[in-house]
Amino acid sequence: MRLAVVGCAHGELDIIYNTLSFIEQLDGIKFDLLLCCGDFQAVRNQTDLDTMACPPKYRTMNSFYKYYSGEKKAPVLTIFVGGNHEATNHLWELYFGGWAAENIYYLGHSGVVDFGGLKIAGYSGIYNHKHFNNGYFEKYPLSQSDNRSVYHVRKFEAFKLLLMKNQIDIFLSHDWPQGIVHSGDYQRLFRQKPHFREEVVFCT
Repeated sequence: MRLAVVGCAHGELDIIYNTLSFIEQLDGIKFDLLLCCGDFQAVRNQTDLDTMACPPKYRTMNSFYKYYSGEKKAPVLTIFVGGNHEATNHLWELYFGGWAAENIYYLGHSGVVDFGGLKIAGYSGIYNHKHFNNGYFEKYPLSQSDNRSVYHVRKFEAFKLLLMKNQIDIFLSHDWPQGIVHSGDYQRLFRQKPHFREEVVFCT
């Protein structure tokens, strides 16, 4: 079984699938599954775009809508979790997980699937201590504040995953594992993203 993993997709599915196709042709292989670790941006239309929590200059349709409308079909089964730049209203319709488009599956706010004997779990969103112990209190239409808190992970979503009795083989999240920055050039990271320093120091 051959798996491909991508970080933030930002709705650029055409580019991602074309890259996979290039690698397949170059190496003479075939991918069985693509995993995406958030910021998938399953934007179907302008309404979805308007609910995405990011500066307006970054709000672009990109190519997911082609796969949602049926104009195109994902050439490889794709499984993703949500991040902090998503079409919130679309993913809320799939709270428990489901098909975002043909051959493209969303794991929900927290979920587990079995693929070829592999147990793949996912946890959507990012951590924020202010909302971790809360339920979902946000209401539509979302205020500017709610449009950000809605993608903060909740403790009970983690609790649901902890109820799994069988071993998890692959775990997807948008947040980085604690301590992983020390495996790379973290000084350069801090220069480019100064606000990450506090998160790393306090493991938040």
